[in-house]
Amino acid sequence: MASTARNRGSEKALRNIELFAGIADSSLDRISHECTWRTCHPGQQVISRESRDRHVYFIVSGKVRVSAYSAAGREVAFRDVGAGKCFGEISAIDGLPRSANVEALEESVVASVSPQLFWKLLETEPSVMANVVRLLTATIRSLSDRLFELSTLGIQNRVHAEILRLAKEAGLQGRAAIIDPVPRHVDIASRISTNREQVTKELSAMARQGLVEKRGRALIVPDVGRLERIVAEVRRST
Repeated sequence: MASTARNRGSEKALRNIELFAGIADSSLDRISHECTWRTCHPGQQVISRESRDRHVYFIVSGKVRVSAYSAAGREVAFRDVGAGKCFGEISAIDGLPRSANVEALEESVVASVSPQLFWKLLETEPSVMANVVRLLTATIRSLSDRLFELSTLGIQNRVHAEILRLAKEAGLQGRAAIIDPVPRHVDIASRISTNREQVTKELSAMARQGLVEKRGRALIVPDVGRLERIVAEVRRST
């Protein structure tokens, strides 16, 4: 089970949270003392779909997965969220039940605030309000891209687009990107609505074309620009 403790944080622990960029140290220190702090172990559920919990969560360290399950038990993974990010803001804003499950992928420390405190921050801290607007805008853009891909692209192109997305998240090193560790094929499949076998097949084809290289637990994209041009060309032609 997750361990829970109140008032054990400090403003330093929250300083790297993107939502708090630009906020004064004194305000951050006050927020940290109003947070509930939890340590979640791999596989530990942080929030569950349809629950009435409306807290907003900040990932101090570790990584979690946001997903949902179909009636048949098939997992649909929306995104993995790492340190510095937040989740749960939608229910805090609209007051509706959770729309997804969130599960820890690795040992994770998360801090959370009540919806009442979250709204107070929006009203009194202009930088927090601006950061939330940016976050929601980025989320809408990401969901629009994924909807377009699922509606118009074939499996091969969806795999290309997902690997490109992971490469950009990993960051460029010259022209290349190192995705380390690379998600399991079954996890990639759940993000792009296909099966593990198809992902394995397409990644093998990408390796033969020189688009990716497997190195230990990492996947190397030697020329991110080349992959980006391939994805862009397919999108223009659909």
